[in-house]
Amino acid sequence: MLISAVGTFEEGSLAKELGADRVLMKQKIEDQLDDLYAAIESAKKNGTRLRALKMEIETLSADPQNAPPSAAARLREIVIQPNLHPTILNDAYDALTQLTEHEIRTKLGGEAAKLGAVSMTKVETALKAAFPDLAKFEPDTIKELRTAEYFFQRQGGDAIPKGGDDFSRSIGFSFCFAAENEAKNRLRKKLAKFLSDNANIKLVRSLVDPRTNQLDLFYHQMLLLILQNMKFDFTVDNVRQVFARIMEHESRYKPDGLKALGIMIVCFGREYTTKTLRSPIKVSNPLSLKGFTNDAEVLHFAFLLVQLQHLRNPYIHPEISEMEKISRIREVAFESLRQISRIN
Repeated sequence: MLISAVGTFEEGSLAKELGADRVLMKQKIEDQLDDLYAAIESAKKNGTRLRALKMEIETLSADPQNAPPSAAARLREIVIQPNLHPTILNDAYDALTQLTEHEIRTKLGGEAAKLGAVSMTKVETALKAAFPDLAKFEPDTIKELRTAEYFFQRQGGDAIPKGGDDFSRSIGFSFCFAAENEAKNRLRKKLAKFLSDNANIKLVRSLVDPRTNQLDLFYHQMLLLILQNMKFDFTVDNVRQVFARIMEHESRYKPDGLKALGIMIVCFGREYTTKTLRSPIKVSNPLSLKGFTNDAEVLHFAFLLVQLQHLRNPYIHPEISEMEKISRIREVAFESLRQISRIN
């Protein structure tokens, strides 16, 4: 709560823009007080509900491989709840993704076992044309690429078979997992080194306002400009969540997906200077990301990773949103892998 000696309409409007839930005018305080108490009581109940949901999500996602079928069903119920706080939505979505990924990968393992030597000739030709240094990728990356490309060609690209098996979901997931697997392997040592350095944890804390646990106002504004110019598929609140997890877990933190990796690259994989409420801060590529010639290339790489997760999610959760065409998934996954292969 903030009490101010000023109280014009313009200042009340500005307070709303800066995040105030409501503004009360002194002249009308008695008329508005009952509404204020009702709003506080409502916020208290909502806070209790959100804390209970957070604990439930943590319980449901504790052991993805042995979770009962009801766990995924309950997480789907949580995800589609209206007006859900972004942090709770993100946690529920991540938990549901872990559960569903295990199911899909089990199915993919059975499908991959059916691949024949003759039919793989066209697959190998296509993959080697796209990636001349295919052999340099991780074994699991190559395996997922072969599986996805095989079923992509067998199904005829974006065509949905009539009366036959539809492998769209498995194809979309497998292309994306190939890129995610390669990105995590290429960045694993860099991330571990970054997170084990106390100076970097201090850097993260310096970009957060300690009074509110929100991103520093000026850093927030800088990120907004990047998001608007690049049309990234993440929000400033997603960045705040990543920073909060880094500050909480430090060297034990592990980015849980391509979006989190993309955020790490945007924030710590390049050189830039940012203002904060306390003082200017120079960020000198503490992630030690090398292989790109300029800032624009680094941001483009991060954009691809985040976009790939955005395109992948409906393939993991088809009940939530529409799926992009398989050929589009394949295109972005291939371009992501080409950029990942530049990392040194």
